[in-house]
Amino acid sequence: MSSITFYPLKYTRGQFRPNFSLQRNIQNIRSIHIKIPTLPVTSLEIETIKDHERATDLIKDLLQTSQGKLVVITGAGVSTDSGIPDYRGENGVYKRNPNHKPVFYQHFMASEDARQRYWARGYLGWTPMIHAQPNPTHYHLAWLLEQNYIQGIITQNVDNLHSKAGAREEALIELHGTIHRIECLACRSHSPRDQYQSRLHAHNPQWLSYQKELRRTDTKPKINPDGDVELPPNMSYNNFDIPPCTQCSSQLMKPRVVFFGENIQPEVTKAAESMVQQAKGVLIIGTSLATYSSYRLARMAKERGIPIGLVNIGPTRADTLVSWKIELGCTPLLDSVKSHLLLN
Repeated sequence: MSSITFYPLKYTRGQFRPNFSLQRNIQNIRSIHIKIPTLPVTSLEIETIKDHERATDLIKDLLQTSQGKLVVITGAGVSTDSGIPDYRGENGVYKRNPNHKPVFYQHFMASEDARQRYWARGYLGWTPMIHAQPNPTHYHLAWLLEQNYIQGIITQNVDNLHSKAGAREEALIELHGTIHRIECLACRSHSPRDQYQSRLHAHNPQWLSYQKELRRTDTKPKINPDGDVELPPNMSYNNFDIPPCTQCSSQLMKPRVVFFGENIQPEVTKAAESMVQQAKGVLIIGTSLATYSSYRLARMAKERGIPIGLVNIGPTRADTLVSWKIELGCTPLLDSVKSHLLLN
């Protein structure tokens, strides 16, 4: 029997045609080697501030001297109080499982097994992610935005919690996308993630039963910052059925998030750079800036000579760039900052 090559479809001039360029890209990326970003080792020691009152004053002064032109860059650390773990924190993903490997874009595109693995784990992770609620840090930042203390928020998080807390859409840049929407990589149509979850239920009755059993036994798989969960290493995903695109029938479905190894959309990069270029100060909260997409924004601020404040417990890639570094929890710290601002 002769083999049949499947070509993804694209929508052109009113009809669907084979997407040969996408098929070539899938074939080319099979040989690409990628690795998880790590923090560089530096011998330069910087002062870390752990005094709550002094830290409050530093943030308050940065807010006031920036005159409404402060940009805040956030990472997974701001969502830990919402029940979503970070990567490198005290209870982060890499601490509890040093061998954890997130989904790589190249593997996702080249392997049906990788896509089944992602969607099975993402299917089980959707319920806790959709039920996660903003914590005080999200609300404090939304308030600072509303009161014109800050110009905008650039977040690396895909959990949508800044939006839920009330941050204005035009002042919020989701650098790595959002898990609340999905897209077809063949025809580029997209739709809400919750609608796709209903189709995942219908296509995978065995996994739906497994999900119900987890609830019945109050078994809660560990969730990851990207919205999928950790499952036993011997778990098989071969029977997981990925619902096809309703427009072109391709099964190349993906959440609208930027996977490791994937490029950020040019318009998103441009918007983030523009925001930093207009800023009079930058405040980084809850991130090690291990990924270059966020680190380069801090480096851009440094090159411009504007003040950079950092709030993060543990080392970061930007430790040598910042004006000062605070190692305290962000929620109690922003509680104090808001109280001081209201008094003034």
